[in-house]
Amino acid sequence: MRRILVTGKYGQVGWEVQRSLQCLGDVIAVDRAQFDLARPETLAAKLDELTPDVIVNAAAYTALDKAESEEALATRINSESRA
Repeated sequence: MRRILVTGKYGQVGWEVQRSLQCLGDVIAVDRAQFDLARPETLAAKLDELTPDVIVNAAAYTALDKAESEEALATRINSESRA
């Protein structure tokens, strides 16, 4: 069975994606505590542990009111985090 990793488990998109993908395989949904995109240096080890066949990234920095004051964090999460 295909293992599908979905990030953003509790977000609107993440919730819908994990629900929609259930019929395609074993969905492993993770939240920030389990898969922290603000700490990209930890992602490769976590991927080795989870061994997904497919990754659907539905997580994002979405606090628009704080994005300017937390620009580095928003950039790290939304564009730099990749394993």
